[in-house]
Amino acid sequence: MTDLLQLGAAFLGVLLIAYAPGYLVVRAAAGSRGLALALAPALGACIAGVGAIAAQGVGLRWSLPVLIVLSAAAIALAGGLARLGLALPSTVLDAPWSALGRRAQLAWGGILAGALLLAVGPIAARAGRADAVLERYDTLFHLTALAYIRETGQASSLTLNAVASPTRSPASYPAAFHDLVALIPGIDIPILLNGATLALAVVPWALGAALLARVALPRTPWAPPACAAIAIVIPASPLDLWIHLSPIPNLVGFAFLGGALAGAAALWESCTGTVPPADGSSPVEAQAAPSRAATAPARTAQVRTVPVRTAPIRTAVAATGMIAAAGAGLTLLQPNVGVTALLAVAVLTAVTGLPHWRTRPLLAIVPLLALAPIAALVLTPLGARVTGFTGGLRVPWYTALGEVGLGLWTVWPMALGVCLAVLWWPGLVRAARTPRIRWIAALWGVLVVLYLDAAVDSPLNLSVLYFRGQDRIAVPLALVSALLVIPGLQAWARRLRLVGEDAEPLSAATRAVLVLTAVAVALSSVPPRLDNAALNLDAEYAGRGRFLQADEVARFTEVADQLDPDATILASPYSGASHMYALLGLRAYVPVAGAVLTAPDRAAIDAVPEAGSSPAACRALRDRGIDYVYQESILYQRDTTFSPIGWGGDDLGPVVFETSHSRLIRVECDPGA
Repeated sequence: MTDLLQLGAAFLGVLLIAYAPGYLVVRAAAGSRGLALALAPALGACIAGVGAIAAQGVGLRWSLPVLIVLSAAAIALAGGLARLGLALPSTVLDAPWSALGRRAQLAWGGILAGALLLAVGPIAARAGRADAVLERYDTLFHLTALAYIRETGQASSLTLNAVASPTRSPASYPAAFHDLVALIPGIDIPILLNGATLALAVVPWALGAALLARVALPRTPWAPPACAAIAIVIPASPLDLWIHLSPIPNLVGFAFLGGALAGAAALWESCTGTVPPADGSSPVEAQAAPSRAATAPARTAQVRTVPVRTAPIRTAVAATGMIAAAGAGLTLLQPNVGVTALLAVAVLTAVTGLPHWRTRPLLAIVPLLALAPIAALVLTPLGARVTGFTGGLRVPWYTALGEVGLGLWTVWPMALGVCLAVLWWPGLVRAARTPRIRWIAALWGVLVVLYLDAAVDSPLNLSVLYFRGQDRIAVPLALVSALLVIPGLQAWARRLRLVGEDAEPLSAATRAVLVLTAVAVALSSVPPRLDNAALNLDAEYAGRGRFLQADEVARFTEVADQLDPDATILASPYSGASHMYALLGLRAYVPVAGAVLTAPDRAAIDAVPEAGSSPAACRALRDRGIDYVYQESILYQRDTTFSPIGWGGDDLGPVVFETSHSRLIRVECDPGA
């Protein structure tokens, strides 16, 4: 199978595994196709994440048959509960898929295709091949984790961090992403990681944005495709964060967040009736699209919405259970995505429920329940692994305000972000004045506060559950900002008299200028996208280290069959040898950057310079089962902990291979009696 075929198989395979189980669960619970698509990825992550924990608990290898059995059980459970009365209600997502005319559908299809090309093309150009290894040390962890699951069949979130230990000591790490991806067989691990990340960073993100726009603005038929296109190209999308920093479970979780939030908002509206209806009383939704050419066919189409009424208690219980399961899936992808989902639910239920608290006081409890787990993480030892974190990128307060105000977030800032900010700022004002989408404006404000807190390392520490990283917070902020562009476009259209009773027909020349301006703004992002992708994808980049060099990969490949498959290589985790477990199945003693080292581990590292002449130092290596030492002078990053590995070694044993910057030595020292 060629590399491109493998990449395509990984892309399609992970989408099937991520969507099918959750989709069928929602359908079995009497949910509509739209609701099923919204919740499917998060529910799929829940089934895989919980299933991997259960499978390891009873001694089963994590495998595709196990996932199929667990999915069938979840589908049967949902169907059985639905027959007992715990069925999901009708929601705004039940309405027909599109009220756009044929020509408008084709036009938006072309726009979406162009957006995908704009976002993915520069990354593909810099990568150059399907098995390109992204030069970020988070990538090493995810490659190693996938190889570890394939080898051992152990994929539990309670133990996966064993890959960060030379002795494979179990420790927790949210594993739902790896649980989904590791099930796809027969694909080289670097290609598998690239194809799966590309699929899950783009498809759920764009589809989730479209569904969220559909829930928020159901009477604006062009809102879903427009929001999807904007979400694809907006700076700080999951695709951008992947190449920028490579926190893959984090960005995949945020890609799933839009759909999960759309499903939660639709179910909340249906079960409580607290969200104002999308009728003529909402000026934002009643306005026509800003482009006459794009929406002329839609004017004759009827925009249908499903009537929403307060649901009985059993339906509310079913909806709550489904939302909770989706939230668990997001948390098993990355806990700070779960925190974001809880914040969003708290904002949604508080803003829409506030006018009803006097007559329905129980509604006031819902946002408190959503915030309770966050408080528990911050105020108790439950969140100690995160709340004790120090560090992160810090900028002056005026820079932080500029990033927020101009759309120049820390993830791939570019002029396109400024142009979009010109659109979402009036959208924010319009949303704050519109009851149905006021919660969107409030959520934007909450995310901005968190972003600013992280950017300046505020003593308030509000962003502590995000490791005080504004790069992560920028992604959900981009999602909400993309949605606000829609009412922003409507506001500008009204201001420029492109719509309304006093609107004047646009001339062909004016339409051409608007289209060309939009295309030029979009294309202006290509150079910075290429430059940003080059930082971590080009084979060489001045001033930035690299894990892998072509010559060392070639030499490792040549000797791989000659090495004992159970042999262990001692090397810096910032060297190319650390990737050979995922690439060639060779065992690195220190498997990933950030590995937890014990005193014997450190003794073995310190023993390398003297092991050829000192029996005691030789025993320090032999006692840890080290068979080879790899010395590398061109490192991704230098850490003094591992510096002794590169010292001496001439008398340690024969050289297996050598490059201009590295060598692999077989350990044949004398350990003494």
